[in-house]
Amino acid sequence: MKIRSLREVSVRELTEVFNDSFSDYILPFHLIEDSLAFKLNSELVDLDYSIGAFDKGKLVAFMLTGVKRVDEQTYYYNAGTGVRPAYRGQRLVAQMYSYAIPIWKEAGSSVNLSLEVIKGNDKAIRAYRAQGYNISRDLLCFKGQPREMHYKTANIVIEDVEQVCWKTVLPFWDIQPSWQNSIAVLEKAKEDIRFKVAKMRGNIVGYVIYHKSNGKIFQLAVDKTHRNKGIAKLLVNDVVNILETPILITNVDDKGVDLISFLKRIGLEHYITQHEMIMKL
Repeated sequence: MKIRSLREVSVRELTEVFNDSFSDYILPFHLIEDSLAFKLNSELVDLDYSIGAFDKGKLVAFMLTGVKRVDEQTYYYNAGTGVRPAYRGQRLVAQMYSYAIPIWKEAGSSVNLSLEVIKGNDKAIRAYRAQGYNISRDLLCFKGQPREMHYKTANIVIEDVEQVCWKTVLPFWDIQPSWQNSIAVLEKAKEDIRFKVAKMRGNIVGYVIYHKSNGKIFQLAVDKTHRNKGIAKLLVNDVVNILETPILITNVDDKGVDLISFLKRIGLEHYITQHEMIMKL
């Protein structure tokens, strides 16, 4: 068994191993090559810093690593770790971490690791704790078809825009987005995402950022002084009418009570909770 980076592994091979590794997961899912390619690009995955286990040259386990550098801080995000079923029980994840950590430490004196793991996946949680991770917060995931919302709010206009001004909308936040919904990730994924803003008398009072085709909403927020006026409903309604597909909103910090209450009111199902786990090297 050889442990090395994934820099020479094709997206096709990664997709095959990814799907096999997650075929019996708590929440089974299947990706096509284009979907995995989008994930790699948008989540800032660097295959030079991503690790694989190879049996006679064939990839049998992987650890995808997103990389972000802000000022003097380096952040590594575990964008997915998997082991093919036939190769489990060989401590391959521990071996990959043993290989990766010295490489990650070379980035500088302040190195931060993060990941998400489904609540209830106790085996994985124990394994990550053994590596030095601790739970930092809980993230709720929602899906479904929102209830019909024929709603009109006086003086509110919904507009499509090329980009939101982060300086304008950051004060709308109650919570910090997870890696997958962060500004750096959204900037990287611009070709595949769309922006809408809600304006009142020319001023932006809310916004939504969503994937152009698959129904995923990355960010949704309303100015704190204009809440409970139907603005979020108008934004979501506009997205639903365009996409004609169920909505998916992942990794909402459980302290974001206003957003969570809204998502439940419009009929979305809270289908899973994830722990965000972090470690500082």
